Amino acid sequence: MGLETIRFELGRDELGGLELRWQSDTDHELVIRGGSTPVVDDHAHLYTVPSSAQAVRLPTGPGRQYVSVVLGETTMLVSERCVGFEGALNFRDIGGYPTTEGGQTRWGTVFRSNSLHRLTAEDLVTFDALGIRSICDLRRDEEREGEPGPRPSLSFPLPSQRVADADPETVRTHEDGQRWLLSDYLGMLERAGPAMGHLLAHLAEEAGTPALIHCAGGKDRTGMTVALLLSLLGVDRETVLDDYELTGRIQSAKDIPWVVDVFVQMGIPRQGAEGMLSSPRWAMAEALDRLDSAYGGVNHYLIDRGGLSFATVARLRDKLLDR
Repeated sequence: MGLETIRFELGRDELGGLELRWQSDTDHELVIRGGSTPVVDDHAHLYTVPSSAQAVRLPTGPGRQYVSVVLGETTMLVSERCVGFEGALNFRDIGGYPTTEGGQTRWGTVFRSNSLHRLTAEDLVTFDALGIRSICDLRRDEEREGEPGPRPSLSFPLPSQRVADADPETVRTHEDGQRWLLSDYLGMLERAGPAMGHLLAHLAEEAGTPALIHCAGGKDRTGMTVALLLSLLGVDRETVLDDYELTGRIQSAKDIPWVVDVFVQMGIPRQGAEGMLSSPRWAMAEALDRLDSAYGGVNHYLIDRGGLSFATVARLRDKLLDR
C-alpha cells in the first residue's frame, strides 16, 4: 500500500474541531505531522497511528492548518478544501486532487471563489494570510465596478451568458434553469478560449501564483475555467466533476436567497432561478464531453483556441503539481 492509494480528507467535525479522515483496508504505520504552512519540513510531529485508525482529531491553531502524512519514504500533504469566510461561502483550494500520473495538485497555489466584495475585516486577515499574489477576476467590467473587491485584482473577463438577457419564458422550471447553464457552458467553450488561455498563461508566470480565480458566484465562469485547468493538469474526469458539484453543497440557492430574489426581480420565475443557481453534474459533464468531441480534448483546445504554447503548459504543470 502506498499513500497515493489513500484519499485523505481534512475537515471539521460536528463540534467544529479539525479531523483528518481516510479509508484503508491494510494496517501500516502512519506518521501525522502538522503546521501552519505547506512546507512539510516545518511541520511538527503530532501522532503515529495505524492506518486502520481511519481518523484522528487534530489540534487547531491560528490561521490555516496543513497536515503531512508520512508512510515510509513517501509524504502526502493535506489541507482543508474550503476556507471559511463569513463573506464568501464558496472559497476553496483546488489542491490535493490526484492525477492520472500519480501526483496531486499543489495545495495553497490556486484557489477558487465567488465575489469578494462581502468579505469582512476579519475575513481579510485570513485572506491576506493565504499569500495570494494574483486575484484573477472573470467578471465583466460593470460587475467589477458595481461590486468592487477589497484587494487589487486583474481583469480576465470571460464571455458568458447574462442572466438579465435570459428569456423568462424559457427558464420557468428548475430543469429549464439547469439547461440554461448547459447552454452557458457550451457558449463559453465556443467563445472564451482566448480569455482562458490568457488567464492560464498568467498563472504560468513566476509571479502568477498563489492565485485566486473568481467570478460572481464562483460556479459557472469559475467552474468552467477550473474544470479545464484541472483537466489540463491530469485530474480525472470524475474528480473534476466532483469539484464542480461541490459548489451545490456549500452554496446552493437556499444559502443565497438574496441572489434568488435578484433573479426573480429580473423576471425569472423562482423555480427557474433556483435551477440557474444549482450545480448539476450532468451539465458540466455534457460540456466536457463536448470539449472532447468537438475540440479534440483539453490540451488541443487550450493550445488551439487558448493560444497556449507547449512550454507554457509544461510550466503550469511544474508549478501546480506535486509529483
